[in-house]
Amino acid sequence: PDISNEITKLYDINQKAARYFYENLINSGAQEREMVWEYLDKRGLDKETITKFGIGYARSNWHSLENYFIEEGLYSQSDLELAGLLIRSEKDKKYHDRFRGRLIFPIFNESGKVAGFGGRIIKSDEDSAKYINSPETRIYSKSKTLYGLNFAKDSIRSNDSVLLVEGYMDVVSLFQSDVKNVVASSGTALTEEQVNLISRYTKNIFLLYDADLAGIKAAKRGIEIILEQGLNIRVVTLPNGEDPDSFIKSKGKNEFEKQLKNSKSIISFISSIYMQEGKMSTPEEKAEFVKEIIQYIVRIPDKIRITFYIKELADTYKLYESDMRDELNRAYKEYKKIKFPKTSIVLPKKRNYSKEDKDEKPPQAELELINLFINSDYKNPTYIKGVNYIVDNIFIEYISNKHVLAAIEILLDEWHNEEKIDVAKLLSQIEDESVRDVIISQMTQRYEITPSDHLPTDSILSIVERTPIDYLRTATDIIRMLKLQSVNRKIRKAISNSETIEDSMEKKKKKKKVIRRK
Repeated sequence: PDISNEITKLYDINQKAARYFYENLINSGAQEREMVWEYLDKRGLDKETITKFGIGYARSNWHSLENYFIEEGLYSQSDLELAGLLIRSEKDKKYHDRFRGRLIFPIFNESGKVAGFGGRIIKSDEDSAKYINSPETRIYSKSKTLYGLNFAKDSIRSNDSVLLVEGYMDVVSLFQSDVKNVVASSGTALTEEQVNLISRYTKNIFLLYDADLAGIKAAKRGIEIILEQGLNIRVVTLPNGEDPDSFIKSKGKNEFEKQLKNSKSIISFISSIYMQEGKMSTPEEKAEFVKEIIQYIVRIPDKIRITFYIKELADTYKLYESDMRDELNRAYKEYKKIKFPKTSIVLPKKRNYSKEDKDEKPPQAELELINLFINSDYKNPTYIKGVNYIVDNIFIEYISNKHVLAAIEILLDEWHNEEKIDVAKLLSQIEDESVRDVIISQMTQRYEITPSDHLPTDSILSIVERTPIDYLRTATDIIRMLKLQSVNRKIRKAISNSETIEDSMEKKKKKKKVIRRK
């Protein structure tokens, strides 16, 4: 490995540590070996599964892993600390192993490299956390990693679905029972990054969490994130006291698949929770249930799916769809305040418009500003630079059209909060039809725009190369054109207000400076 490269070094350290933990499992001392293999037999794991997942064992000694690396002359203590394998005491500044007396699960990244580790206690009477994980490192981020994805991705594609569970052992047990399209969000609550990772392989998620209070809470939060990302979700509720690991071992694959077939929609799932708690008997309790369901529905970016959910809710509980939509609109306004807070970093002031602005056609440069935002090309290295240039250099006085300004504010908010532009999601959230129309009018890729000889004379596109597009240059040209148009408007206003010749000449000088820079 190229140890001068920190990333390469960390992967090499983890690979060697994983091999060390695995060898410990195979060759540990008699006392520890008996204890570890007794536990593995109890959990029903066979040797083939243990080898495939690289499951290992961290000895109880405080310096076992540290001494191994030092004796082999492989890496320094500071290197191992950087990889999250050693901890340095604040008190005496001495190092010791992070993982001790635990079953070790290597955590592989999407491509199969060891990014981190999870350690589970074996002794039930041990007074410590059930699981501990590697800390955040240059190569391991809990929020961006799904345990088992490297093994499951082919099966996820072929089944066009994924089973999302909580723990390492759930993944391993299901995989051993030939249910291979399974991953876990171990070490963290489900995150947007993890859902985005899943979306590369499928849009269909089966959510399996424990039936206890903590599991239900985690499932509800998972539902929110999955819906916000536009994916399809079904919830699998196993019998009380069961988790995927215990259920498939006791009931087998066929019974487990029956549970998948009986999975519930979010409406049925939340309803079953209310029923179990005896909260569906009074009108007040039913109203509380409906309002909670709507809190989930407002997170869906697809209006057609929202329509079907509202219809299902209305039909199931004999309610008027119109009432559901009124409640949906109220809930969405509250949700939008939380999820899409307005930022005023770039456009700090509101502009007052005359009545004529409403029907005035936006200048071409203002439309091209919207075009650059919404027709994203993340593969082009100049795209991010171009958008960031716009963010740093756009001012409210550059925009003359009311609807364009509203659209730009929305796009800037989205870029600031999400660092990307999801046009479909934004359009579903914009209530003003005129603002939606101005965005829709620009939803054509730049390389498909009308040939330059048919473009308006003030079009930036007539002077910008199309293939490949230099977005930074395009952004620069757009800002210059907007500045020029802003100066022209000031000159026209000055003349119409009968300003002095001196004032008019000063503004003309500013216009010439902009032209010279262009």
